[in-house]
Amino acid sequence: MIATGATGAFFGDTETSTGNTFAAGAIDLQVDNDSYYNRNRCTYIQATTTPGFYWQGSSPYPISGTPCTTSFELSDLDNGLLFFNFTDLKPDDEGEDTISLHTQNDAYACMEVSLTSNDDISSTEPELEVDVPNIDDAWDGELAENLQFFWWADDGDNVYEEGENSLSSGVQTLFDLATATPFAVALADAQNNVWTPNTPGPIPANQTVYIGKAWCFGDLTLDPVSAGQGQNPSVDPGVDCDGVSLGNITQTDGVTLDVAFRAVQARHNDNFLCDEGTRLANITVTKEITNNNGGNNVIPDFQLFIDNGITNTPVSSGVSIQVAPGNYTVTETGVSGYVASFNSLADDCDANGQLTLVPGDNKTCVITNDDQPALITLIKSVINNSSGNAQPNQFGLRVDGGLVQNNTSVPVTANSSHTINEDGRVGYSFVSITGAGCPAVLGGSITLNEGESVTCTITNDDN
Repeated sequence: MIATGATGAFFGDTETSTGNTFAAGAIDLQVDNDSYYNRNRCTYIQATTTPGFYWQGSSPYPISGTPCTTSFELSDLDNGLLFFNFTDLKPDDEGEDTISLHTQNDAYACMEVSLTSNDDISSTEPELEVDVPNIDDAWDGELAENLQFFWWADDGDNVYEEGENSLSSGVQTLFDLATATPFAVALADAQNNVWTPNTPGPIPANQTVYIGKAWCFGDLTLDPVSAGQGQNPSVDPGVDCDGVSLGNITQTDGVTLDVAFRAVQARHNDNFLCDEGTRLANITVTKEITNNNGGNNVIPDFQLFIDNGITNTPVSSGVSIQVAPGNYTVTETGVSGYVASFNSLADDCDANGQLTLVPGDNKTCVITNDDQPALITLIKSVINNSSGNAQPNQFGLRVDGGLVQNNTSVPVTANSSHTINEDGRVGYSFVSITGAGCPAVLGGSITLNEGESVTCTITNDDN
């Protein structure tokens, strides 16, 4: 007899893969700016009681040591950073800036500059001798025609050098550059690269590229420095500015610009071109006036604006303008005696004049202003000191011949003459009619503006 046994063992193995991950990459475009104004540099200063950006240099203006805002460190542009924020231009003023672009993956890059207003904001006496502004027209200014710009692909030194690629086809006025359509540049796409024109394609990951921009309030001419010799734009920026030919016609004019950059992934996107699609939106603000209570104001009496929380841009009634996408509020400089409203059911603004624009939008907002009637209130004052006992409602107060109640507001047509009188009462003598804007005598007339109110007190004394 034979006995046998078995252990039941088998060969085996188990391996475990833990923490498997999919994570999307990013195309995070960041921008910084290095700004010069009249060859003074807007520089970050740490060793002050209030660290920040300050003008530095030997030019008398802008004053060295005063704060500045047109240089900024690497950042997004959605926090109100501005490449241009100069509010006291004089002929012969000039500026040079270098924008740098950064992205952590290979990316295509596109740039657009739009002129959003060219407004004759107000006029001094010297300007009025040569120009008359239109308050309702955001495009009646002349400043954009007298600001000249030049953009180029820079190597990062703020100096225009021989051989550096022009982006703006030479010197252009701001009006010619960016009015009818945006000044759009394919910085780097499937067919272009402004820094390496012979090898189009995306900006390589983690490589900083630079765009130079020069402007002049006057005539800008190019005087490039020898290639590779640019050192300090405070000494020689490679451009010259001459404002000697400018007159008074641009005094107090103002322009607003929209400067935008976008980056698009390059991987798996071999045929991308910057002219695909649109980044901007259009908005039209229209003014309507209802004058059914004697009002006589017209559209030019109201100034219209669109506000994105950073810039309050004047617009002309019925004129479409291009703006950056975002949240906007439509406002106006109103006229006393009119009530403004938005038709939120028929137009794109809500009842508060607010709307959101996305790329490619073409939206309209209508502000209707309705004139309000003028109001006349008559108050009867009765002096009973000689045994009289008449009450205020017994004297027959009248406006334009119609009976009105004591101490009651009566709506009347604005901008028309209205007569104030009373029937009187036996045993009482008229003493006076008082109140700001009231006639001096019974039977006198007054004319009121839209929504204006007057209160007239008529006093009678018993005989």
